Amino acid sequence: MISLHFSWRWFVLPLALGAIIPIACDDTGRLELVLPPGELPDGGNLADAELADGDFDGDAAFDDAADAGASRVLVAVTPNPGGDGPPNITDIVKARLTVMAVGARGVVIRRSPADLVSEEALAQLEAEASAYGKNGIVVNFVFSVVDGNARKLDPAFDGYDWGDSIVTKAMAARIDQILLRLGGTARYFLFGRDVDVYLAAHPDERPALEAFLGELIGYIRTNVSTPPDLRIGVGFSYAGVTVPDPSWPKLLEASDVAVCSYLPGLGMDVAGSPSNIATDADALVTKVLGKPIVLEALGFPTSDVVGGSDAKQALFLQNFFTMLGPRRSSFEFVNIEGLHDLGPLRCADRAMFTGQAVGGAWSAYACSLGLFTLESQPKAAWQVFVNGAAEFASP
Repeated sequence: MISLHFSWRWFVLPLALGAIIPIACDDTGRLELVLPPGELPDGGNLADAELADGDFDGDAAFDDAADAGASRVLVAVTPNPGGDGPPNITDIVKARLTVMAVGARGVVIRRSPADLVSEEALAQLEAEASAYGKNGIVVNFVFSVVDGNARKLDPAFDGYDWGDSIVTKAMAARIDQILLRLGGTARYFLFGRDVDVYLAAHPDERPALEAFLGELIGYIRTNVSTPPDLRIGVGFSYAGVTVPDPSWPKLLEASDVAVCSYLPGLGMDVAGSPSNIATDADALVTKVLGKPIVLEALGFPTSDVVGGSDAKQALFLQNFFTMLGPRRSSFEFVNIEGLHDLGPLRCADRAMFTGQAVGGAWSAYACSLGLFTLESQPKAAWQVFVNGAAEFASP
């Protein structure tokens, strides 16, 4: 839970909204958000993330009483910082505090096996997870063994099959290290992102990758370091769930949660409709066999290259939260992707990481998903997110 009191060490974080959020650290190093009355962007006079949503809290845009007592949905946003190139620590901290200050209750931490080959990288993971855990933020950890078109194992395993014992033993050892560094802060442990995209591009690897993922799921279930409430899943795209991809039923059966991204039209010349969300959500619910749904990445672009705009992005997010109200019992965790647009350098890195071409429709879509511009100016969707995060923060 985010503390709301002063400490002797504090500094002030200016948000792009124009609000001033004082941030404190207590003697243990725990971050504290000091939110004086009248400075919250939802117009309320209290930090309402911890109030029952039926309370009178100033969220006049929503019928709070109607959803009081319903299922809580953990709303997150990927806190990628503004700017381009390697981010500095100030921008990283500012982005994380921004999403916490407005009521985001979860965060996705993504690492590929190739990202975690050094002690320094593992220590950074531990520090990040610990900071979120101390502040009551639910961690959703994604172990990106594949991400879209790309296989993300250590370069040392290039040329090895998925089923090779050297690979599976190495990944088991990596899972041991990850669980140790997460230290019980994670509620979710997900394998891969858009696994169906990879399988469509590499159909000959389907049996081996299915078996590999099944073995890792089995390993983490029996690991003595696995928290008893940790939920396990495999990440697919929306199309991979609803068409569905041939591997979906088998991997869903082995999972605790149904995991997918919902980025309509990603990879196409024109983005999907921002208005089909309720229909798409109902189609998704029919394919998950009653398991809770985790939307690992949700978003809509503002780039006009793919037919996006600020207004369409805001409409998409508003339609999503409207859809979510009567269906909240089916959705457990929703991650908005992401806080800022990606500049040219980071956009190119993202495209290469997932095996996509640099430039073109995919990059235009994926790199304009932010709720803020590259220059940290809020888009119309930002206030929609703030309102939605507040509405679904409590049952």
